[in-house]
Amino acid sequence: MKALGVLREIQNSPGRESDDALILKAVMDQLSILKTEVSVMTPEEFDRADVKDYDLIIPMCETYPRLMRLKKIEAETGVVTINPADSVLGCYRTRMLESFANTPGLSYPPTEVRRTTANANRAAPSFEAAGGWWLKRGDVHNTCAYDVMFARNWNEALNVRREFESREIKNLAIQRHIDGDLIKFYGVGPGQWFTWFYHDPSTARRLPFELEDLANSAELAAQAVKVEVFGGDAIVTHDGTIYIIDINSWPSFARVRTEAAVQIARRMRLRLRQVAGRKR
Repeated sequence: MKALGVLREIQNSPGRESDDALILKAVMDQLSILKTEVSVMTPEEFDRADVKDYDLIIPMCETYPRLMRLKKIEAETGVVTINPADSVLGCYRTRMLESFANTPGLSYPPTEVRRTTANANRAAPSFEAAGGWWLKRGDVHNTCAYDVMFARNWNEALNVRREFESREIKNLAIQRHIDGDLIKFYGVGPGQWFTWFYHDPSTARRLPFELEDLANSAELAAQAVKVEVFGGDAIVTHDGTIYIIDINSWPSFARVRTEAAVQIARRMRLRLRQVAGRKR
């Protein structure tokens, strides 16, 4: 079996370039032990490469043209891709929120998606937000510190809107601030492996919640966008309610890299065996 890993674009990995590369390397190291021949390419090398001989492609890349090329390769060759191009595109924020809205039982903060134009933002959102709003670019999750901004009132929100429009960001999500503990979670699945930790343990209030509720909510979010290797953010409120904030394809797994690499490689070998079994 031959596996190809594609690194994430530098601009889509702000402050995480090393961590993103290290989780991919760790997974490839595991796969090489598990009877798999491995290669790693930069996104630019992938653009020019003939990849028809690979059994598995592991794409951390996120730009739209690159993902469309990957989608074409998937259709033409039947190669196993984790996560597939459509799933990575499904993590673009506007698509993700649409999938969340169509997933029964999944809780996320009240949100409106709008164009960044002035005409589309003359009035504040219809839902109340006494604690303020988070304004987030509508496509990829984070390319710089200004892609997710907090606004205490609508005047501040309009300043963020103008900044987004100046950078030619077409859509934004306006989301109610939810008070509680911010949690980061990681998973491989469905149902194989899950872990979590506080985003900032020093300020976490350690509000009580049910672990199975968090794991189930994360699984629902992952299934909504059809990712097998995922990470995300959630808020636990004072009454134990869990809100999913984001879900991502191929996070850096920085604090749990060693364990995550084993679990991801295990999942990939399982998927390759399933494909080999269907071909026999």
